[in-house]
Amino acid sequence: GWYDAGDHGKYVVNGGISAWTLLHMYEHFSRYWPSSEALSDGKLNIPESSNGMPDILDEARWEVEFLLAMQVPVGQPKAGMAHHKLHDEGWTGIPTRPDMDSNRRSLVYPTTAATLNLAAVAAQAARAWRGIDNGFADKCLVAAKRAWDAAAANPNDIYNDEFNSGGGGYGDSNLGDEFYWAAV
Repeated sequence: GWYDAGDHGKYVVNGGISAWTLLHMYEHFSRYWPSSEALSDGKLNIPESSNGMPDILDEARWEVEFLLAMQVPVGQPKAGMAHHKLHDEGWTGIPTRPDMDSNRRSLVYPTTAATLNLAAVAAQAARAWRGIDNGFADKCLVAAKRAWDAAAANPNDIYNDEFNSGGGGYGDSNLGDEFYWAAV
């Protein structure tokens, strides 16, 4: 997944809206300008260019894979929920490359906000990859359904900002918009 800032944190809520933005742009371009080359393979100069996949989907997939990995596995407590974030336990010195960061990392407990972000983005990813990579599209759809069901069963698991040393909080206690977003 993507780092949010210089703190080397990775956040499901921030990453969700960012991945959604790329996927939304891909869907709109594909629908309204189907002959456009703007988002095609090889246009964004990224490591995955020239792999036969639209570059914008390659870039979005980097974050979508992270979001999927943040989902609590079947058989575990809170299965289907998504962990809120992953970040260092202390603030990373700037400028420190991620591969040289020696701080211990923490995986923060699952929250309803993160889970609904996962549900929304994974459902959209399932649409975007359908017909391009059906196996990945299926994986995303299963994750989206699991996340939706888990959020419905745990509607009040709110991030309370107790783990904010080393990374941003990104709490959200009003989940009406996330429930709406994940439902559509």
